[in-house]
Amino acid sequence: MFYYPLYTSIGYRNPYPPVNISIFQESLQMSPQLLQQAIQFMNQLNQSPENIHDLMEAAQAGQDEEVDKITNQASGDLDVKTSYTPMSVTFRLTHDDIPCCTLTLNLIWG
Repeated sequence: MFYYPLYTSIGYRNPYPPVNISIFQESLQMSPQLLQQAIQFMNQLNQSPENIHDLMEAAQAGQDEEVDKITNQASGDLDVKTSYTPMSVTFRLTHDDIPCCTLTLNLIWG
């Protein structure tokens, strides 16, 4: 009895282009800058228990504009997109000078 091999190297063509690490490598080099700014953002929010309270209260009331106002005050140069549930808040952080990377933070608050 003769069996055909499942895969043969004869006539097999990889459907994907060759791997190019340059874009990924640039992202890896730039990401620490975004991480540092994210740390500054979180520290800025954490410095004011009143702002933390106001942020949670505005989110609970569905006041998106107030949530954005509070996060934008703490964000510095970061662009912050905020979404939330009763259990957590999610910050999606980007920066114009770091176009390769987006950092998403999901923090439990309830």
